[in-house]
Amino acid sequence: MDAGQEIAVQVSTPNPMHSAPLSVAVRRAIGAVEEETRALREDPTTDLKTFEYSKSQALLDLTRARSKVPPSSYSDDLRMDLKDLKDALNENMKILKLHMSAVSEVVEMMSKTLIAYDSDGTYQAPFPERAR
Repeated sequence: MDAGQEIAVQVSTPNPMHSAPLSVAVRRAIGAVEEETRALREDPTTDLKTFEYSKSQALLDLTRARSKVPPSSYSDDLRMDLKDLKDALNENMKILKLHMSAVSEVVEMMSKTLIAYDSDGTYQAPFPERAR
């Protein structure tokens, strides 16, 4: 190659039309996740089965759409939507962890109560044992 020749580098420009199917799937996923989060905030005893199905469907849609859209085609809008999805998922995980923690506490309390109720005290130590 001569010193005067330059190599033409093709730069892939993000095309919103190419990333549209993934954008739609991401927005649907955001909706499903935010709906579950909102329902849990309003009523902690909400049945999560319906949300489980909608989130699973959203994951399937995301997987299918992502396989058709290379990252080089991601538009700026899609990148913002992906950030919004990440934020929605983080918030959803926080509230789900809170609920799981509460459930664990209730289960532990119920277990201790049932064990105490069923016990006749035969194997119960009269005083706490000393640390060894």
